[in-house]
Amino acid sequence: MIYINLLLVFLFIVFIHEFGHYLVARFFKAEVTDFSIGFGKPLYKIKDKKGTTWKIAPIPLGGYVKIKGLDSIFSKTSNQDKGSFQYLSLFQKICVLLAGSFFNIISAWLALFCIFFFFGIATFLPIIGSVMENSPASLNDLRQGDRILSINDNPINEFLEIPQAIGDNNYVIMTLERNNKIINKSFDLIFNKKLDKFIIGISSIQEPVIYKYNIFKSLNHSIDFIPTYYVASFNFLKQSFNNNTLGDQVAGPIGIVKNADQMMLDQIKGVLFLFIVISLFVGLFNLLPIPLLDGGHIVYFIISKIFSNSLPEFITRIYLAVGITIISLIFILVTYNDIFYK
Repeated sequence: MIYINLLLVFLFIVFIHEFGHYLVARFFKAEVTDFSIGFGKPLYKIKDKKGTTWKIAPIPLGGYVKIKGLDSIFSKTSNQDKGSFQYLSLFQKICVLLAGSFFNIISAWLALFCIFFFFGIATFLPIIGSVMENSPASLNDLRQGDRILSINDNPINEFLEIPQAIGDNNYVIMTLERNNKIINKSFDLIFNKKLDKFIIGISSIQEPVIYKYNIFKSLNHSIDFIPTYYVASFNFLKQSFNNNTLGDQVAGPIGIVKNADQMMLDQIKGVLFLFIVISLFVGLFNLLPIPLLDGGHIVYFIISKIFSNSLPEFITRIYLAVGITIISLIFILVTYNDIFYK
């Protein structure tokens, strides 16, 4: 069941990405001849009334949407007929290319919203659970059970807001509640080299408060999660690269399959989490300005437009060669790493 769920996640992500391209291409009256999930000879196919052949193929490593004239965009004899990809304006082409990633990111956001709304948001109240010895908190008589109301004039509603309120300051003005009395404190902090920030020396209580079916909190957390996830992922990869441990941290399709039993894919939350992570990765990766990816195509069409669609043929050949080389190299390195080091 775990591997079936994993396969379904892959296929659904591919479908969403390609459906984004399909939907926007149709919106701009472009003719879509093929919509395939997977590669190879189709196991099943059906043609709809609009002339699109929908296919399911046996190699589940991706998919494609074939728009009329798209296969000849890099040749001098590209199809300029009405309904072809080349007939679209530059703005319309960019919209079609962006749509796949946009649909991936939006679908991830919807999954996040559902997790926060139905499973709840775990929040720790700003109540001190413990105080470190010889810390600024213990030296200034902060006690277990104290509720922090504000720090540096910033209201505190959740424990996670405390580091944000401190920021880069090495001094805090704190208002807290103890036994129904308001107490004001002001003191210097100490710098923790391991955490690379100034700390008070307190931790939260052990039991979180769970907020379920809260639309506002679910919207807020799901919207905040995506940019936070991208920033955290970039910093993590940067640190892994600097520590020469990138190969141990990055996994491709084979690595994901090998570690599928550790991802709780027999539970709906595990399936949704994997769907979110891969969707956000696919959405961003396809926007990179690498030739043959959606982002690379966008750069190519913009440059081509600047040169009045008359780029020298050797430039196009270089573009294709570079794209094939980069993508092949990435695939080989990731696959090699998955097989021998995961």
